[in-house]
Amino acid sequence: MKNDDGGNETAGQTEEKTESADALLAPLREENEKLRELLKLRDAREQMVGELQKAGARSPGLLFAYAVDSLQFDDDGHVTNAAATAEKLRRAFPEQFGRDPARPIDAGAGGGHRPHLTKEALSKMKPAEIAKLDWVEVRSVLAER
Repeated sequence: MKNDDGGNETAGQTEEKTESADALLAPLREENEKLRELLKLRDAREQMVGELQKAGARSPGLLFAYAVDSLQFDDDGHVTNAAATAEKLRRAFPEQFGRDPARPIDAGAGGGHRPHLTKEALSKMKPAEIAKLDWVEVRSVLAER
């Protein structure tokens, strides 16, 4: 090959260019590898969260974070032990699985249910009964037209 001066390039110059290119490409290769690893983990998360949801997990994302280090991958980057990991988590944390119906928070539980106050109900009450009522509610009922 001819260089800029019209002479031939030496083997040393070619090696320098190769080393220079390798030095520039090394950080890019490293970043590429990190991005591939992140994509593999994202896909593994989707796969495991789906598997954990099928098993009835209440917090599949939390369970995935716990189990991420024990996952095994095939050559294509798919989790090979997803079902086994889900089963292992189900045995280790049974309280995290199952479908308990959500119970409402009732701060007034046990206080008894009072019927809605109306003008008609007030007109039938004795003064002693009216005196026991919540006056804010009585005023709002009387203010209604």
